[in-house]
Amino acid sequence: MRTQQTTSPARERLVRTLAALLLAVSLCLPSLSGCAGTESVANGGSAASSQQVSAGSATAKLSDIPEYSGALCIDVNEGQPGFSADDAARGSFMEFSELDFEGRCGTAAGLIGPETVSNAERGDISQVHPSGWVQHRYSFVDHEMLYNRSHLIAHQLCGEDANERNLITGTRTMNAVGMTYYEELVGNYVRRTNNHVLYRVTPLFAANDLVARGVQMEAESVEDGGQAIRFNVFVYNVEPGVKIDYVTGDNWESSEVPAVKTKGEATTTRGAGTDAALSQYAASKSEAGASGTSGDSSSSASTTEQQTYILNKRSHKFHRPECDSVQSMSPSNKEEFTGLRQTLIDEGYIPCRSCNP
Repeated sequence: MRTQQTTSPARERLVRTLAALLLAVSLCLPSLSGCAGTESVANGGSAASSQQVSAGSATAKLSDIPEYSGALCIDVNEGQPGFSADDAARGSFMEFSELDFEGRCGTAAGLIGPETVSNAERGDISQVHPSGWVQHRYSFVDHEMLYNRSHLIAHQLCGEDANERNLITGTRTMNAVGMTYYEELVGNYVRRTNNHVLYRVTPLFAANDLVARGVQMEAESVEDGGQAIRFNVFVYNVEPGVKIDYVTGDNWESSEVPAVKTKGEATTTRGAGTDAALSQYAASKSEAGASGTSGDSSSSASTTEQQTYILNKRSHKFHRPECDSVQSMSPSNKEEFTGLRQTLIDEGYIPCRSCNP
């Protein structure tokens, strides 16, 4: 009788890890200089080989990150990003780290500007399965699916679709609530000013985890030296009511993970002068228009007039009533609001980038 030998998944993973390490060492021995460098990729492009992107001088350490307790986003380095003068002087770039031996993404960075932002619909990314992709459905999660294929640099900021070096396994809450808050700040600023923003996102993994514990997001507006956009935050990769095994990606329902109490508005980003800078820019464009030059093309409603908006209580976005997104919104997440636009912004809501309310 012939018996079949089986190998545990943990043993197989250990063997793969050791093999990858041995291969990496053998490749680097002939020339140590061959183990350094970065890959610059044009919008939508690719390269034959890549290395790791510099994470900057203010990189977060997981040992310094407190356990999640309801604050979805917290400041790192008192909110100050770690960009250097060389970063600001290098000009246009978009970089993605190559996957490591576990298939995990590294740091992604770029100079976000009018030449990189995209208003096009995102393409299909379903063929990409990031490390730790163990999908599960929960009725209490927005859109029911626990995990999103989360862009490190958002599609709206760089136009990237199915780039495996730009997609990680992220919870619905981290992706659609936490990261979106900061992505919208950058995207709206660039669209309304045509200025540029240094931007860097670093997924933080513990040991051999396949799912990141969260992402560090850094940004600094260039033309004004960071007066309008400046933040350095950590966004937890958590889903209220769901426990995640970050080593494997497995997950199960659990009351141990509390609801989100504060989102991006709890960080110092809120006081970074973004709204003031945009208002000042809009005012200067209006003055230019009055003198015969082209004015601000923004379709945003007057901040002094009461308007009716449709709120998505889950994503914390607000829309014009006629916005297409309103039609597909879950009734349980929908709420009508009549009042000042600034009131919603003060409460942490962000405007939809499609209807630009």
